[in-house]
Amino acid sequence: MRISRSLLLSAPSFFKGKADPWTSKYCWTEPLPISRTPHDFRLATELITKSQPCTTSKMMSQANPEALIEQLRLLNADPSSYFENNQQKRDFQKLVRQAGTAVEEPFETMQRLVYGPLPLVTARIGQDRGIFETLAKSQDGVQLNVLAQASGLQKGVLESILDYLCIQGMSVEATPGTYKATPLTHMLLMPLFNDAVTHFHDNCAPAFTALNQALHSSEANTTAFKLGQHSDQDFYTWMETHPIQQGAFHRFMEAQFASLPTWLGAISFDTEIANGVNAEDVVFVDVGGGNGLQCAALKKAFPELKGRIILQDRPAVLEKALNADGMEQMAHDFFTEQPVHNARAYYFRQILHNFDDHTCIRILQMHLPALRHNPDSRIYIDDKTLPDEKTDASTPGVEYTAALSLAMKAMFGAQERREKHWRWIIDQAGLEVVEIRKYTKFDDSAIIAKRRYQDQWR
Repeated sequence: MRISRSLLLSAPSFFKGKADPWTSKYCWTEPLPISRTPHDFRLATELITKSQPCTTSKMMSQANPEALIEQLRLLNADPSSYFENNQQKRDFQKLVRQAGTAVEEPFETMQRLVYGPLPLVTARIGQDRGIFETLAKSQDGVQLNVLAQASGLQKGVLESILDYLCIQGMSVEATPGTYKATPLTHMLLMPLFNDAVTHFHDNCAPAFTALNQALHSSEANTTAFKLGQHSDQDFYTWMETHPIQQGAFHRFMEAQFASLPTWLGAISFDTEIANGVNAEDVVFVDVGGGNGLQCAALKKAFPELKGRIILQDRPAVLEKALNADGMEQMAHDFFTEQPVHNARAYYFRQILHNFDDHTCIRILQMHLPALRHNPDSRIYIDDKTLPDEKTDASTPGVEYTAALSLAMKAMFGAQERREKHWRWIIDQAGLEVVEIRKYTKFDDSAIIAKRRYQDQWR
């Protein structure tokens, strides 16, 4: 067997500090046994000294699919041992995605596209019908008739669902008619994943399927969400009468960001914003702040912080807000003029990405009078700021960002925005960008803005 690209990919430590022999177009003409451990490539070291230039076509002719398949099996068995850093893992993910698409037959590509919704649909069934819970409770496996009784599904229908769940790795058929849990089964029972499946299946999927119809509509207030749910209510109003979906949404939003950096990691709040404030000064207004998590996080990070902290939202939302120490609640509709003047920070967390450009400009303009008399007053927009230059389409993570932007369009008629787009909106509102600070690899950013004309402080 000859050394192959698969062996090089699975030995990152071997090539550390050396030119990539694949991209340098070198070939190996000596046989190399398949490595049985991810980092056992001492024999390959000797062979590299015998390498010689070759063309891409020659490299392709020497590719060994058996070696590649074997290395992928080893990776599946112990993925954590293969990559020295995240960049290697991202490169691998990118190449695997490209390879998977490249080797598909046209009919296989069509099947992948048209059956794309089914993983989410079957995951929701597995959760809602107690299939995953029943599987997770058993070490020895669960027979089909037991699962049918637990789920309330007819055996024939259930078997079809289980066949698909097994293909997706959400279960495994250990022996004919007996099913066991997999790591993914247990993962789907975790609160974050359970709430994510409920939210995207119940709240978002109907909107996704209605997006094309919504794009044909000439009605300004028509969104894919309204069409998909057969409702004239917007998402947040609709959720008030759908407590299961509302709970899943709020828990999912809270949990998915719990382990990520926050804007407070990019802003030295005590020195940049709160420097010199007195106890009676308003230091922080969380506009449309929901349950008050950001106010509570600020108070936790700076327990000795002087100044007033105000949470603003609709009365129905404030009824369910946290009762955080040192946080005031104020009923306010951000489509009306901001009643709190001269605050150091007016904070919008993931508010504006729910609205179209015209509405964003209107919301920001409602805050201009509040900024008029304090040169230290700033607006802080905590939202994604996509780079103006688009990332390679096959880069891991890019699909998530593009999908999120479409989700905003489907749910709210809005979108995620690039930096130049944000700058245009802020300029149209009569503000200017002071600075944009990114604080996660997912383009989450703190956009700092102030009134455009300094002579208005006089």
